Amino acid sequence: MLETMNRIQKAPRGRHALLFAAAASLTVGIGMATAQAAETRKEAKLDIAAGGALNIVNNGGSVTLRSGNVRQVLVTYVTHSEKIEVDQNASGNKERVELRTHVLPNEKPSADEAKVDYDVTVPAGISVNVSTTSAPITVDGLKGDIGLSSETGQITLHNVVKSHVRVRSMTAGVTLTDVTLSRVDLQSAGGAILLNNVTGQRVTAGTTSGNIEYRGDCSGGGDYLLTTHSGAIDVTLPPTASVDLTARSTNGPVENAFPLQEKSHNSFVPRQGRSFAGTSNSGSSSVELQSFSGKIRVKKQ
Repeated sequence: MLETMNRIQKAPRGRHALLFAAAASLTVGIGMATAQAAETRKEAKLDIAAGGALNIVNNGGSVTLRSGNVRQVLVTYVTHSEKIEVDQNASGNKERVELRTHVLPNEKPSADEAKVDYDVTVPAGISVNVSTTSAPITVDGLKGDIGLSSETGQITLHNVVKSHVRVRSMTAGVTLTDVTLSRVDLQSAGGAILLNNVTGQRVTAGTTSGNIEYRGDCSGGGDYLLTTHSGAIDVTLPPTASVDLTARSTNGPVENAFPLQEKSHNSFVPRQGRSFAGTSNSGSSSVELQSFSGKIRVKKQ
């Protein structure tokens, strides 16, 4: 490289720009080669007992899980630095398998160097627990016990049926789409929660300052509880929704644009602009919307 720069200094003006461009391209090429050399892709097939549990711990990067017609856990992961390693551990009876990202001794990777991207195919009937700091988590088509937590990484689930879903986040947004016939428990400090066609025996979602949006029919004769402290709650229901609905905000406004029949007996006295209650169709599902200072709005799809 030094020899190239010396040639640039001695070259005639007509060739100076060309040599400088060549040197710049060489520098970029070396940088790209170094980056590519640090990125490593690995694959693994991990034995797991029927009905076993898979745990994944990853700080940055991403975690994607999908269901598959397989008997082993199929893992593909990409590391972006030689300062990071992925440990694969299993109990003696294979009932518990763990993937854990960790920093090698005496290494201090940057945030980008510390990232690991996981793509995991999970056999049917396996319990899954994933914990990240900033890595987004995506789940597609799993069935079983699913526990997900992240501080700032987006959490997304879709096409999940007959499962028990538990989600915890700090500021991470949470989106569930087509999660049906399931028990759902979502808690977030400040992240927004979006629920599209989420139904089950019990569906609870709570945030401190994040907003909650629900689009669906609250079917299944279940209990639905959406709560916030200062965030807004928006619920959109189709005319076919069969709900027994109550909405209350201590200090925030409450609006209803969905046709409800007044109940003859309420567990509270509705206040104009602060609360309302009513039923639609047979009222088979119980829906409670609660906020301290946030706005609550219910409308027809």
